Amino acid sequence: MNRSTVEVIPAPRPVSPARAEEFRLQLERVLSSQVFRSSQRCQVLLRHIGERAAAGDTASLKERTLGIDVFGRAPDYDTSQQPIVRATAAEIRKKLAQYYQAPEHTGEPRIQLAPGAYVPEFRDPGELPAAPAPPRRPVWLAALAGALIGALIPVSGYLLLSRASQTALDQFWRPVLQAPASVVFGLGKAGAYTLVGEAAEREWKMSHGMMDASKDASVPVQDILPMYDRYYAVGDVNAAVRIAGLLEKQGKPYAIQGVSSVTFAELREHPAVLIGAFNNEWAMRAVGQLRFTFAMDGNAMVVRDRLHPAMNDWKVVEPWPQPNVTMDYAIVSRLVDSATDRIVVVAAGMTDHGTAAAGEFLSTPGYFAEAVPKLPSGWTTRNLQVVLGIPVVQGAPGRPRVLATHAW
Repeated sequence: MNRSTVEVIPAPRPVSPARAEEFRLQLERVLSSQVFRSSQRCQVLLRHIGERAAAGDTASLKERTLGIDVFGRAPDYDTSQQPIVRATAAEIRKKLAQYYQAPEHTGEPRIQLAPGAYVPEFRDPGELPAAPAPPRRPVWLAALAGALIGALIPVSGYLLLSRASQTALDQFWRPVLQAPASVVFGLGKAGAYTLVGEAAEREWKMSHGMMDASKDASVPVQDILPMYDRYYAVGDVNAAVRIAGLLEKQGKPYAIQGVSSVTFAELREHPAVLIGAFNNEWAMRAVGQLRFTFAMDGNAMVVRDRLHPAMNDWKVVEPWPQPNVTMDYAIVSRLVDSATDRIVVVAAGMTDHGTAAAGEFLSTPGYFAEAVPKLPSGWTTRNLQVVLGIPVVQGAPGRPRVLATHAW
């Protein structure tokens, strides 16, 4: 009868109450180190599982539960399609190994995370097992290794082919996806207002036929209340939804908020996607000193080219308050912001028609591919800008067309 050997991995030992505080102190040392400060995602997950283990609550330390509790995934999310917990745990293991390789940390208690597990273990240096002597390899093992190497050659070729088959759009988003922290979205604020006080009461009565609408309808300034960060332009929302969907497929965590809620401190810690132009001060600041930027020229919105300052072709005249736009323009930018030292992507149109088209351009491989022939070699690792022209028909944006590019 054939027998198979099953390796039994012992369950992590619980941390006694007497050592729980020591565990937490070491956890804080590790999390405050330079190794972990560069990755907020690793910090969040390690802190969560460390606190739970120190408290003796290890039953909840499972992949799906962690995805829901730590990374905000839906209860029925597909862990195979969104392996964020596995990927972050693997990164934590590497960072723990890097931390304890430093001479100044060799005498410290060890926090370990076994492969395939999400319950951290706490050990004193003396408890660590000695490295086993390397076993002698039988002759047949060498032959087997040679056969395996031969079998792996086509696999390696397949992996190389998979990398080569990545679209240009994948390469555009790679720096954002590889950034350790979650992505912050900043949506441009809409110029929406509501009436309060006597003005609100008068408007309600007029709308219900209880007051003559021909009477003085002037509204005192104090009765007009701005509603920023409560309402958003449809085109801006469309752009955010498209880009968020792309990040969602890659398992990249993100948070969408109004630009007024985005702080400079957040931009220092996270990659950012900024939606909108004139209604988004962070986007205008990010592209303000670049080659292509937005400006006002009298009653017209224009795209300025710093290399050709006399050019004035890309503009939208009098888009408000009754927009009748037939052609819109947008600037797509990806750069490492010099003020925050973080990757920033800007999808910005003169109106929300252009912003919607910019979001479509950044989420449709075929559209983005049109820009590649106009970009220099090596653009995948450089800052870049793309100017788009967007026809608008019956209030809906058409296919974006590449008008100009720049990489540096």
